[in-house]
Amino acid sequence: MSSFRPARGLSNPHLQSILSSMGPRKVLEPKRAKKLTQNAEEVVIETPEGVKLLAYLTKQSSISSGTAKGLAIILHGWEGSSDSLYVLSTGRKMLTAGYDVLRLNLRDHGNSHHLNDEVFNSTRLQEVIDAVKLACDAWGGQHNVLCGYSLGGNFSVRVARYAHEAHINLHQVVAICPVLHPPTTMEALNNGVSLYEQYFVRKWKKSLNTKLTHFPSLDFGPALPKLKTLDQMNDFFVLGYTDFEQTNDYFEAYAIVGDFLAELSTPTTIITSADDPMIPPAHLKELAPSGYLTVELEQFGGHCAFIKDWRFDSWASDRIVEIAHSSYSQQ
Repeated sequence: MSSFRPARGLSNPHLQSILSSMGPRKVLEPKRAKKLTQNAEEVVIETPEGVKLLAYLTKQSSISSGTAKGLAIILHGWEGSSDSLYVLSTGRKMLTAGYDVLRLNLRDHGNSHHLNDEVFNSTRLQEVIDAVKLACDAWGGQHNVLCGYSLGGNFSVRVARYAHEAHINLHQVVAICPVLHPPTTMEALNNGVSLYEQYFVRKWKKSLNTKLTHFPSLDFGPALPKLKTLDQMNDFFVLGYTDFEQTNDYFEAYAIVGDFLAELSTPTTIITSADDPMIPPAHLKELAPSGYLTVELEQFGGHCAFIKDWRFDSWASDRIVEIAHSSYSQQ
């Protein structure tokens, strides 16, 4: 295993985090991922409960005559999408490594706001469990991998926890900078560099306005302009559009600390950085010990970035491929 060492001048955590989704990568990564995106088929996965999730499937058969090792499912972070730069980076590298690749959108992410009438929230785990199971059943192979970033990493770890009892044909899970303890992450966003809070407020409002264009009967339109902070938005939507009576109860409901992972039975690797400005690593000590859990704490990397060089390429994507290859070889 090689530890992450950024090129000279790229060690600052805020620079790393910003470069993950902005700057030159916005041009470079879509170009590098053309084989992935141009050969992708749009699919809508409908769960037994009638939830529809949008995804993009790229098969080995569309680029070569070889047989796929299995399926790699990739989950984006909050207000990201199947086209997020880190998703494209991981997708193209897993495709090159011999996997079919499914880039899965969470509800109300990407161009999927029209598919379900109720709004997204982070406790909607069952629909993701169902979608991952259906994907593995439909397109899976000898070795199926689920990987996610940030909130998508949190979802991935939670899917791993229930994979065995849900009968999901899943062999390896990798989570990059997963949300560990949501109340702490929200505190870091509220009290840290204001750029991050402003970014998520802007993205979330844009998403909610898109939702209103498809479902104008939702009644939060007049309130949106008055909500200026993440705290205000969270209080409004948690209390008005979930079953939780306290905002903090909602956040605790999708935490993965404590004894949550005590019954983990799917090999899972968490990779995070000591300098992550949004997800402090202190809560790693509060994860339940498990023989199926591996934690890799890197000194640098920012949030979901791990930009290794001035080509703005991602070490995290390389590491996911390494872990998948090692797991596949041990079968």
